Amino acid sequence: MIKEGHRRNTRYWGMRTVKKIARLREPVECYSEVKGRVLFNPIIAQIEWDNPPSGDKNEFWFPYWITIDEVEKYGQYAPMIGEKALLELLRDAIRQDFFSKSFLRGLSGVLKKKLGGE
Repeated sequence: MIKEGHRRNTRYWGMRTVKKIARLREPVECYSEVKGRVLFNPIIAQIEWDNPPSGDKNEFWFPYWITIDEVEKYGQYAPMIGEKALLELLRDAIRQDFFSKSFLRGLSGVLKKKLGGE
């Protein structure tokens, strides 16, 4: 599992540093007909590039770890995250100030429009 301050060279993009990490309180317990009980542990990491590859200064990484047969491994493929886990990660990320005020205002506007008068 990565930690805040972790630095790594990323193929094609250069060095990045993990600034903050949003986590689940507990991994999501899943069941595989092939492997049985599996633990899925996604995170959202706020990262900072030594040389940003785009003009967007606030960037995020969505790695995950999976525990199969009591062995934890880094997930190699795009994660599939259920909405309960995604909401918990977003709440933690918002609590830690991952996002800019303009992003949160934009998100708020979309949510208000979608939910209408609810």
